[in-house]
Amino acid sequence: MRDPLALVLAFALAVALLPGLALMTSGSAHADAPLVSETADVIGAGDCQVEAALAKGRASNTPASHGWDLLASCGLGRDSQAALGLSGVRSDGSTARAARAVGKTTLVAPAGDVTGWGLRYGFAFEQAPGVGWRSEGLELMGVMTREVASGLLLHANVGHSYSRSTGQGSTLWALGIETTADTTVAADLFGDDRSRPWVSAGVGTKLARGLSINASFAVQFEQPRVRLFTLGAKLTF
Repeated sequence: MRDPLALVLAFALAVALLPGLALMTSGSAHADAPLVSETADVIGAGDCQVEAALAKGRASNTPASHGWDLLASCGLGRDSQAALGLSGVRSDGSTARAARAVGKTTLVAPAGDVTGWGLRYGFAFEQAPGVGWRSEGLELMGVMTREVASGLLLHANVGHSYSRSTGQGSTLWALGIETTADTTVAADLFGDDRSRPWVSAGVGTKLARGLSINASFAVQFEQPRVRLFTLGAKLTF
């Protein structure tokens, strides 16, 4: 349940001198990397996972930005889960941080030819350069998952986020596909109604004792074009 889209959107802002880190936490999908789109299932009751990621992003003819993300998630029972996350981005000598609390509830569990549905909800705090921590964003998103072929899942998301710092709302969307084998391949198309979309692709593999690793690459169809590389790991227990 790492937040790869959080890092993606954060870097889009970082290369523009970090105006409004709220998109780093609010208005982003949660998924098991390298997938960006949110899934309709949840972590089992009593199970937990910790995910970490490092990222490097760059827009054309600009210095590179570097970031990190840490997320801890646990299943709560009653088809729900909760997560706490902390992220940071450094660009052109400035550092911004964000914290988030996110929950997800499955309304219909995905299984075989049954389409899964659920809701994701959360709020965020930010610490912009030279400014203390402050509440920043709210988000609500509908999520869908369906098996479209043996070992192949389709995910769709649509939702809305509100940024306190800008006083604006954004419509969010994502479409993703992923394989379900121990070595997973995923691809996503995603974005919001205020900028051009992103496309991403990545691979992840399970190791031993609940440990897995992943890598991904994303590009935004914006000018200047933004590119983002991420490396991540997850421990399930």
